[in-house]
Formats: sequence, structure tokens, C-alpha cells
Amino acid sequence: LTSYCRSLPFLAMASKAAFFAYLLTVQASCFVSFILQLLGVQVSHGLVAAGLLKLLGTRFGTAINASEVLDAARPVVYLSNHRSWGDFWTDAALLGGPSFISRALVAAGIPFTAVWGSTSGWLWFFARGATHKEGAVAWMKNFLAERITGFPQKGVVIYPEGTRSLLPEGLPLKMGALSAAYQLQWPVQVVITTNKECVTAERDLAVNFGTLCVSNVSQVVDPRRFESLEGFLEVVKEIWRKTWTEAYGPEFLLRNEACLPGGKLAKLHFSLAGSWRLQLMRVLFFTSLALLIRRLWQRRETGEAEASPEVKRENGR
Repeated sequence: LTSYCRSLPFLAMASKAAFFAYLLTVQASCFVSFILQLLGVQVSHGLVAAGLLKLLGTRFGTAINASEVLDAARPVVYLSNHRSWGDFWTDAALLGGPSFISRALVAAGIPFTAVWGSTSGWLWFFARGATHKEGAVAWMKNFLAERITGFPQKGVVIYPEGTRSLLPEGLPLKMGALSAAYQLQWPVQVVITTNKECVTAERDLAVNFGTLCVSNVSQVVDPRRFESLEGFLEVVKEIWRKTWTEAYGPEFLLRNEACLPGGKLAKLHFSLAGSWRLQLMRVLFFTSLALLIRRLWQRRETGEAEASPEVKRENGR
């Protein structure tokens, strides 16, 4: 459909307009969710992401031999394939609103998502290319251990390929985060989903409607069962390849909901808890709101005073 649209100038223009309109819708949804969060109304980003996919009529399938998602309010690393910008909200919907690790540069392209996610604790930014005197793996271990405390009720999605790829079998896995997960003794689960690059095709500046995304979820790999890091990494790489192959296979079952079996989507609830960043934002928000209300009230009083009969008679003299 995308290639056909590009062949016709009018349809190509409409396709690009739909793409940017969708991105604006994503940011508007995040902005509204952030304001609600400041007011104490907690909206799961998994719920918002599911709604965004529903706008596109995205369909969902589960591979026949898929395991259930490990979602038990404990640290777990989900290894997902990285195909598109849209992976963030696709995987958020599939996994019930987990945390994400992302380059800090991404914040420039999704500002309201960045503010909402970083103050909520589920979006963990890092500076790509930075050097660490303690070593990359030790730094990643400390980074994961620190950030999970800000959103402990969910696991974290890591894209182990390191960057987006449309290759049929993806890119070789980077071992830094996996080595850190082994040292932390966090379980790992591979989640491969097809056609994510069709939901949001940023290379073509297009979104597609009715895309079928089939997910395959591996068995849980528990590092406590391995005596060495090397053995753990070899098993993870083998399971990654197997899970990928089965995800792109012909056998799957359609499901009605975006969230995968085993995933738990948080319900809308009220809470004023949060990180110090969120509390600071709340103070600034309510202070600004109070000043605005005071200014509007003063303007109203001034207007009523000027419109009173006594003032009019005084002005007439």
C-alpha cells in the first residue's frame, strides 16, 4: 500500500499528512496523560498505546507455541526486535506498559512522551557513546538497578540489536545489557513481533491501517540456572533466533486485545505518589495554575469595578 501511494502524488501527499497527523496525535495523547498525572490521575502508557494502535485498526496474533509474558511485579528484561520508531508504543501495548531504555537524543523527536515517561519513571534515557570509567557493563548494571526503583511494578524493554533494522533476521545482539542482567540475576524473556515497521513506517513517512502484528514470546531464561555468563549468553542468542523464526512462521492465533497473554495492564487510578522530578513538576504546575487564576480574578474584579455606576458617574464628571 505504501509503495502504491508513493506512485501517485496526491496519495503520497495524503499518506505523509496522515503520518504527521498520527505523530501529533501520539504527542497530544502523551501531553494530556502528563497533565492528568500532575493532577493525580494515573493513566497507564500501555493503555494509551493500545488506544493509539486501535486508531490504526492494528490486529494482533500470538504464535502457536508462545509462552505467557512474565509480568509479576518484579524485575525482568524483555528483549524485543527493533524495527521502527513505533516500536515504543507497539511494545508498550503488547507488554502492558513496561519501562523502556532509550537514547537521550530521542527526546527531541517525542518531547511530550519524553517528559511524561521520564517523570513517571518508565522511560530511562542514557547518552549514547558516553564513556564510563567503571566500564560499560558495570555502568549498565548500576543504571538498571537504579532506574528500576522508579517503576518497580513492571519489567523493562531492551532492544539488544542496538538500533533499528529491517533485515530479515535482524542484527547481531549486543551483550552489554545482557551481561548486566546476568550480574543482577534478572530473568530474560524474548518477545519478537512481526510487522512493527508497517504500523509506523518512518522511512516512507507513512502509517498503515489494519496491520497484523504476530508476537512470539519465549520461555523465561533465568540467569540463576547458569554457572557462567558465557553459557547464559549462548542460550539467550539461541532462544532469540528460535523465537524470531517462529514469530514469522505461518501458525498463529488471532487475539482481540493488544496486551499479550500474561501481561497485566494497569487500570486508571488516583495517586499523588511519584519521583522527586514529578513532585517538582507538580509544584511548578499548581503554582503556575494558582497565579493564573489569581490574575484572571483580579482582571474580573477590575472590570466589574470599572463597569459600576459609581465609576461611570465619576468618569462623567
